[in-house]
Amino acid sequence: MSYNPNEIEARWQKKWDDEKAFEPDDALTRKKKYILSMFPFPSGRLHMGHVRNYAIGDAFARYYRKQDFNVLHPIGWDAFGMPAENAAIKHGRHPKEWTYSNIDYMRKELNTLGLSFSKTREFATCDELYTKWEQEFIIKMFEEGLLYRESTTVNWCESCHTVLANEQVEEGCCWRCDNPVELKEMPGYYLDIIKYADELLDDLKLLEGKWPNQVLTMQSNWIGKSQGLEFDFELSEASKVKLGGNFETLSVFTTRPDTIYGVTYAALAPEHDITKYLLENNLLDAEVAQIITAISNMTEVERAKEGKEGYDLGLTVIHPLTREEIPVWTANFVLASYGGGAVMSVPAHDERDFEFATKYDLPIKRAIAGGEELPYTAEGTLENSDMFTGIPNVD
Repeated sequence: MSYNPNEIEARWQKKWDDEKAFEPDDALTRKKKYILSMFPFPSGRLHMGHVRNYAIGDAFARYYRKQDFNVLHPIGWDAFGMPAENAAIKHGRHPKEWTYSNIDYMRKELNTLGLSFSKTREFATCDELYTKWEQEFIIKMFEEGLLYRESTTVNWCESCHTVLANEQVEEGCCWRCDNPVELKEMPGYYLDIIKYADELLDDLKLLEGKWPNQVLTMQSNWIGKSQGLEFDFELSEASKVKLGGNFETLSVFTTRPDTIYGVTYAALAPEHDITKYLLENNLLDAEVAQIITAISNMTEVERAKEGKEGYDLGLTVIHPLTREEIPVWTANFVLASYGGGAVMSVPAHDERDFEFATKYDLPIKRAIAGGEELPYTAEGTLENSDMFTGIPNVD
């Protein structure tokens, strides 16, 4: 007997539908299992990536049903965002009509695959039943101070007219349309996850040995908690004049306040307000300005792959303790998203700072005794640190 998929599969799929074979029941005595595959974006057609992901989830769902679990295996549609609006504009159709017609088409495709999704729990993220709860969450978070508005540098795809996460930028291009991505300063709303940083980091420890180390590291970096000291360098009088009296101080952040006496230069991100002022007012060499602008248009991932690069901005600040004048540079390793886009640099006790200082022949001053080779990053006693000389750098 030959296998006729159109006939055989349609017959079995009808039987499953009639028996509601894939719907969870209300029995409280059975063990429960919730299996959720990521929702597809309703672009209009399934591809083999969808088949792979949903076949894996379906295998789990069917296995646990055979083990007499009460399985909820839903499907939905990730249907919001600028891509839907842009596609609707391109095709000359209303976004809602375009989106729901695609959902109808893709649902039929999923059905022909025989996947065991619940058909009574399906929804799209643009359904009013769903969006009203999203809106309430946003309002309540704003009222509680967990949501705030801020202008920051983002990855921008002009073709999709949308912001991209760093992971969505592939070799400088949008993962979706392959259009070049540019860095653009835009206002946006942000969740103040720092208030939950300790809890989030503690819970990551529960996943050690269960999740890949690289994923845990990525999540830890995303949470982005750093303990340290933020303080101000006062700009020298000549620097204040050069900046037209628009800046008096330069705030920097450090995780190593014990090395403050070893600071020999300060470094700014290319997007820092002071750097931008110098660029906008043509106060830098034209070639240097062009290079700094190019660096500012690189993503953080791209910069991390590049060698250390920087330029003297022709400014100086006053060390708050020694009162020495310290040069101010812009450097590609300083990120606007970290510490306000400005750092103090201690080449004697930091590998990144040491590499940069060596490349550009900047001064190197020890503040911690111990070891002969630099940079020295271990524990020791303070030296060249005024009244603190001789005491341990770690309490």
